[in-house]
Amino acid sequence: MAINTREQDTFVHMTFKRLALAIAAAGMVTLYGCGGGGGDSPVGAAPAVAGFSGVAAAGLPLVGTVTVKDANGVSRATPIGEGGSYSVDVTGLTGPFMFRAEGTVGGRSYIIHSAASAADTNGTINITPLTDLIVSNIAGQLAANYFNSGNFSTLTRTELDAETASLKAKLLPVLQAMGVDAGIDLMRTAFTPLSSALDKALDVLSVSIDPATNVATITNLVTQQTISDDLATKAAAEAALAPLPGAGMTSAADDIPGIRKAITDIGDKFTAGQPLAAALLPLLHDTTDLPFRYFDMGKTGFADEVTQIALLYGTRFTDVAINRIDYTTASPLGGGADVYPRAYVTFNARNATGAVVLAFSTVQVAKGADGVWRLRGDGRRLDIYGQAHIVKDGVRNCVSTGLEFGVQDRSSNNNGTGFQYVIVTGPGLPVDGLKYANPGNGDEWTIQGGPQDGRRNYVLASSCTNDITAGLSDAQLAAIPDNAKYTFTPYSSDGVRTLQGPGNQGVSDADRQFSYNEIVPGRPLTMAEAAVTAFPSVTTSSPLASYNGGSQLTISASNILPSGAWIYLGLTDSLGQVRSSDTDVAFAAGGNVSASLALSEDGAVTHREIRVETRDTKWRALMTVLNYF
Repeated sequence: MAINTREQDTFVHMTFKRLALAIAAAGMVTLYGCGGGGGDSPVGAAPAVAGFSGVAAAGLPLVGTVTVKDANGVSRATPIGEGGSYSVDVTGLTGPFMFRAEGTVGGRSYIIHSAASAADTNGTINITPLTDLIVSNIAGQLAANYFNSGNFSTLTRTELDAETASLKAKLLPVLQAMGVDAGIDLMRTAFTPLSSALDKALDVLSVSIDPATNVATITNLVTQQTISDDLATKAAAEAALAPLPGAGMTSAADDIPGIRKAITDIGDKFTAGQPLAAALLPLLHDTTDLPFRYFDMGKTGFADEVTQIALLYGTRFTDVAINRIDYTTASPLGGGADVYPRAYVTFNARNATGAVVLAFSTVQVAKGADGVWRLRGDGRRLDIYGQAHIVKDGVRNCVSTGLEFGVQDRSSNNNGTGFQYVIVTGPGLPVDGLKYANPGNGDEWTIQGGPQDGRRNYVLASSCTNDITAGLSDAQLAAIPDNAKYTFTPYSSDGVRTLQGPGNQGVSDADRQFSYNEIVPGRPLTMAEAAVTAFPSVTTSSPLASYNGGSQLTISASNILPSGAWIYLGLTDSLGQVRSSDTDVAFAAGGNVSASLALSEDGAVTHREIRVETRDTKWRALMTVLNYF
């Protein structure tokens, strides 16, 4: 984990970073449904005592805030409660109303919208990606722009009803196949996340809007069939189009509980504390044609390692969101024609207080010949991650902001033609991407070429004297989106794409080339934002500047967020050899934590270093570093 130009490359990355992953594919949102309303009345008529209630959900219940804005631009906000529920008093406000739900689901940020006429007052209005699409159709533009403009004073119940009915017609075959009543109102029918038929249906639907074209795409995550919705065309003017097919959805309705159970069963092993690795093995899918692979480890290695992650002890695995179910693709390994149904899911590990300590993505669950769903891992032949990484130098009192990418080849025997380097591309990076080279010794890969050669962390901007950066301005940093997608493309030699292997007889080389995508939930902070951010504050039981090993050093930190902390201590001798120790520390009341680490006393010390890292609600790494030379 490179943090500045003076980092020692021999440091080995801890598993906590590997497990703190972002969720879902860019632009793809798993949908939930909506809830119940009243009759028509003139625009602007509001009762003396008035309010709305409902659920705010984007794949799963949001954690955050609902803001309602009235026709005169007056706003009121209310926190989102348990299960995504909200209730807001609009007494004295003037309809029609726009709603914005802003929050997170497992670390990924969402801003979604809904709307109501004055006639809907004292009814249920839910806020979901579906209602966001309904509002976007009324506005002919992104719902977010409509909300921001405040230009919705002429919105009517008739418009809401027309666009709601149009969207339902597009989705009805899928809804009915999943057991949803045909009479449902997608904007006003009350529902309970994680339990209703509507919830199951919307687990397998996704909606994304291209802001450049104002065209929405609705995808059946089981069949991968799609339909388009041009926001510029009102419901009354839409040509009759075939709705999204519902064929093949019966199995999905039956399988969704088993998919979620595959994850929660593993989580149950951690609830009482540290489980035995052997207790996890029966819950992992591992066959010749579809072997278990997670973080480039087989099932035994994974079970051994994951049971050592102290942050997971006492947690529950919750918020299981299904991003895709594949019933048709045969095993990717050569010689096997068997089809193992696979679901692609995300989930969270929550501690006893309900705080998310780790968020998991790119996770596969596979259905065995016995009909049981089990964790299959991520299927990747590389261990990779990406995250925003913001660092405060506690000695020089300066900050830097950037992106950190981790690449490691734990099992080179499953790489076919082998991996020489990876090109990482995405927002904020050079046009040609960053080249991460394989060191050949199993360690993490580092940037090769350019002024930041040898780092894992790509620094975009810094206030630290002489720090080498990409030189991005705050405007350029702010333009990097949340939930940005970064693509890792492996190469076997200069300019030659790596082939997925071994096996795949009869498959063309072009079809066997592959890449991996990672989502970074929160963009890097701007320098202005970093300057006012509360980084971990670090103290030690004795001065770090004179610590030479041979005894314990207690490292204490405040400003630790609910995700917990990672604490590292390292000493470098005159030969450049590094002795280090690190640990994960669970969140404690008040955000104050400590850890006692000890290193051997071995040779003259030329560099002493402490790193303390915590994560914000968008899973940005916030690190304080103390360096003494």
